[in-house]
Amino acid sequence: MTLTEKHIMDHLLMELESANGHFRQKLRQQYPGLTAYDIRLCTYLKAHLSTKEIAVLLNITPDSVKKAKHRLRRKMKLNPSVQWHEVMVFL
Repeated sequence: MTLTEKHIMDHLLMELESANGHFRQKLRQQYPGLTAYDIRLCTYLKAHLSTKEIAVLLNITPDSVKKAKHRLRRKMKLNPSVQWHEVMVFL
């Protein structure tokens, strides 16, 4: 990734995270045990980013994202059959 691409990506991430302030606040209220990393992951899931896209943004492997999503499901006590977009709509 070039320096210009990195700056663009950083700007987009800041915009995404700041635009979802109400969502993040509601998420913290409903699930107080979530970490900042969990909330960031939820923000990306709400934006309908794929596992590969999230992996690029967090600079981790797609397998690490899958594991993080699994841990997040356990923390939120979600059924594995429930799709992420279904959960994020209600928050």
